[in-house]
Parts: sequence; C-alpha cells; structure tokens
Amino acid sequence: MGNQKVLKLGVFDSGLGGISVLNELTQSLSQIEFVYYGDLKNAPYGEKTSAEVFALTASACEYLINKEVDAIVIACNTATSVAIEKLRARYSIPIFGMEPAIKPALLDHPLEMVAVMATSLTLKEDKFTNLKHRLNGHSRIKPVPCNGLAKLIDLGDREKIKAFLEPILDDLCRQNIQVVVLGCTHYVLIKELIYRLNPNIKIYDGNAGTARHVANKLNLQFRQEAYTPKIEIYLNGATEEDYFVLRQYTGLP
Repeated sequence: MGNQKVLKLGVFDSGLGGISVLNELTQSLSQIEFVYYGDLKNAPYGEKTSAEVFALTASACEYLINKEVDAIVIACNTATSVAIEKLRARYSIPIFGMEPAIKPALLDHPLEMVAVMATSLTLKEDKFTNLKHRLNGHSRIKPVPCNGLAKLIDLGDREKIKAFLEPILDDLCRQNIQVVVLGCTHYVLIKELIYRLNPNIKIYDGNAGTARHVANKLNLQFRQEAYTPKIEIYLNGATEEDYFVLRQYTGLP
C-alpha cells in the first residue's frame, strides 16, 4: 500500500474551551493530526462586538490555513454564531462549527423547561434565534447568559468558578429546571463541577455531535483501537500560568 495522506484538522477557540472539543475529536477519530489555536490574547469573545469577533475568527482561520490544515472546527459557540456563514463563503476548505444540543434535550425531556447557558452574544445572534424557532418546544427554552464564566475557566480558578455557578444553579433549582444545555465549549470543561453542585442536573453539550458531523462530512472512521494522534497547540498571548491550566484540563505533559 502507498502512503496515505493523514488529514490535518485545525481546531480554534477564543481560549481553552475548545480543548473540550479537541478532547472529543481525539477520542473519537483516528488517523488524524490536529492543530489547536487558542486566542487567549483576545479572550473572552462573548463580551466583544460581532464585528470584532468576526475579525478575530477570520484571523484565526488564516493562521490555521497557513499551518496547512485540511479543515477547520470553530470550537467556539460565540464565534460560530457570528462568523461561520461568512467564513464558509470566504474559504474553500470545510469549516465546521458548534451548535448547542438543544434538540436532544427537548426530545429527551418533552415536558420540562430547558436552560441554555451561553454568552450574551451567542444568545442574541440570529443563529441561536433561528435554531430555537426551528425546534418544536422552543417556548420551553430558557436562555441563561453567563458573561465572565469563560474567562474564569481560562484562569482555572475553581473557587471563583464555583462562586459564579452557585447562584445560577440555585435560581434554576428554584424554577424547577433540571435540564441544562452548555452553549459554550468552555463550560464543558467544568461539567463535573456542575454535577457536584447539583447532582440531579441533566447536562447536554454539542461536542459529540460535532465530532460525528465532522466524521460524516469528511468520511472519517471512528476510532476502534488505541491511537495517539499528533497534536500541535498554539496559544496566542499565553503565559506560563495559561499552560499550567491547559495541562489541568488536558492531562498533557
């Protein structure tokens, strides 16, 4: 057999949140190389204007294309909401984005309210509004803006993260809302902490769905055996503390 070209997949986020998507992709797909780009210098994106987010996301895509990736996953819900359609029109390579797992949450819990934790920018963009109105049961969706949480996750300060989450989860509990969709890839990194604060909560995220979508569109095989992929990680504007937090979230040396 001749040498088969290994596909190189670029993964981008405004900070460390996309690591949760990278983890899902590396655990699911085989025979792929990964290039991760985290724009810590300009994080958080959820508190910027749409124009700023588009410019930064386009710059990140240019960076990854210069690394000769074959496709890009925008592992950031905010950047996906703002920029993905324009970027698909601009570039010839496949570009994938994130979608909150609202549909499975509604289907699994047809009589319950579903909270969607995300940045304010994600929640006010047309992409989120259109998604809601495409779904049966959209009146059961409760947006929960969490501005500032992604930044705390990038900093890795678990006590501050806990202090941020407690009033939000307490409020949902008072409203008898136990189904939560994580509409930001950063939040997936603290899923276990959310469970500890409320063991009865049911959490949904879009990471596995994104991995399946990427595999289907690129005709990739799901991993059947142990495989250690090549991963390059670039963090724009990162400090030594940022790399320490990265190791906490990934287990990388």
